[in-house]
Amino acid sequence: VFTYLAGSLSRIFTTLQEVDDKLILYGFIGGFLLNAVLAAQMVYYWRSLATANHAAEIGEKPKEKAMSSTTGASPAKGKGPTTRRRG
Repeated sequence: VFTYLAGSLSRIFTTLQEVDDKLILYGFIGGFLLNAVLAAQMVYYWRSLATANHAAEIGEKPKEKAMSSTTGASPAKGKGPTTRRRG
């Protein structure tokens, strides 16, 4: 997201230097603003405790951030691999 933000800023700069079309410039400014909103949300919610609090509300233990040193090739403690998304 942050690279998209930098790319949008470079498009605005290039458009100001090379093109006199205001419609193209306004489109790139709009894209930059939307990317800025996404970047701000990522920074704001980066260390959010909402996941741990939500897990406590529904009666589950919060998941650990770090996994053990396994590669994930073998099933964990008798459970088989699954492709079903939960949550």
